[in-house]
Amino acid sequence: MTKARDLSNIAATLTASPAEINYLDITTLGTSQASKVVTADANGDVKFANALIETVYSLSGTTPALNPNNGTVQTWTLTGASTPTDSFVAGEAMTLMIDDGTAYTITWPSVTWKTDGGNAPTLNTAGFTAVILWKVSTTLYGARVGDA
Repeated sequence: MTKARDLSNIAATLTASPAEINYLDITTLGTSQASKVVTADANGDVKFANALIETVYSLSGTTPALNPNNGTVQTWTLTGASTPTDSFVAGEAMTLMIDDGTAYTITWPSVTWKTDGGNAPTLNTAGFTAVILWKVSTTLYGARVGDA
C-alpha cells in the first residue's frame, strides 16, 4: 500500500561549496531545521547529525516475502512450518528477528549462510533469534547474530 504525502510545505536545500556538500537544510511549514542534518564530503562519505531510525515491520503467515522495502528491521512470530520468499534486490539488507517458541521449521529460499558451518541457523525456542540477510548481485547471504 502506498501512502500519499503532501510535500507542498516541505523544501530541501543543498548548500554546496566547490569541494563538498555542506548540509541539507530541511524547512517544514516555514520553520528551518538548519542544523547539519546530512553532510557529504568530496569523497562521497556521508554523515548524519542524528541517529538513523529504521522502520520496524511485522511479518505474518507461513509464506511471507522477505522484503527490506517493508522495513530494515523485521519481526516474525512463527505460527507453523514456514517457507519465506526472497524479495531482495542487490544491495539491500535487513535484520530479521524470529520468535519460534514451538520449534517450527523454516524452509529458506536459496541463502548462502555465513555462520553455523554454512547451514541455516538453529532457532531459539525461547525469545528471538536474530538473522541478518543481505544480497550481493543475485546471491542472498545470511548470518545468525549471537550464540547458537
